[in-house]
Amino acid sequence: MATLNQSSVSSKAFQIQPSDAGIGLSSSRRQATTWPRTVVRLAAWLEILVGASFLLVPETQSRFLYGVTPEGIGVTFAQFVGIALMGLGIACLPSNVAGSSQRAARALLVYNIAVAIFFVWGAVATPFRGVLLWPIVIMHTIVAIALTLSLRPESS
Repeated sequence: MATLNQSSVSSKAFQIQPSDAGIGLSSSRRQATTWPRTVVRLAAWLEILVGASFLLVPETQSRFLYGVTPEGIGVTFAQFVGIALMGLGIACLPSNVAGSSQRAARALLVYNIAVAIFFVWGAVATPFRGVLLWPIVIMHTIVAIALTLSLRPESS
């Protein structure tokens, strides 16, 4: 009789289903594993919505951020930013592929840190300051902190 080697057994064959009576992840463990995906999902959708607003009404977004409206090629660049933000958000939406949520969280983390630094620089070094510039800096900083926390290894 052949013995079954542990390495030859598929891990998918013994996955615990939430519907198993009395077996499965505890609710706190389940929350701990869904929280990072929720943070990534919210950050991704936020970028999609902001991107759509830059694409549709770049003048309004620029007025809120910088206190001025773009002219000439500035409108085109604002719309380009909108397309890029929508692409970033769509690319970072969590999927069922193993590790995709963590990669998306890292990408969004780098983006949020860079944007927060960029907007702080703009607020300090340029005369262009709209009413939402500092709140946007704070929001990107909070999102970056949440993404950093979502990337921390889980303690069992």
